[in-house]
Amino acid sequence: MHLRYLDVSPRGEALILGNPADWQVELFVLANDDDSYSLVALSGQAGSGAPEKTKLQGPYQMREQALAARSAIAALLLEGEHRILPEAVPHWRMAAQRAIRELRDLRLRYFTDCSFDPQDVYF
Repeated sequence: MHLRYLDVSPRGEALILGNPADWQVELFVLANDDDSYSLVALSGQAGSGAPEKTKLQGPYQMREQALAARSAIAALLLEGEHRILPEAVPHWRMAAQRAIRELRDLRLRYFTDCSFDPQDVYF
């Protein structure tokens, strides 16, 4: 698979795409509870109260990595019938916040300590 990126990627909070069938995709890059970022993608009928689909990707160690992933996804959608809606306002910001909060809670519940302590080896 060959990834394509947008030539110019909006650095704002949300990237919103739509197609002629009135299907809307909102892509958010949100900070996790540590120094990493996640990409939250929501899609559904434009103007509906809640998204029909929610997907998360990450964590990404840097915001730029998450923005690059967002750009690659948007570029693939643009190869189809989607187009960027620069004047659109995100409708599902609260759903994106809810998804990232659930991810944070899940990560806290199943926290894994991967730090190295020399005493684990020598004593």
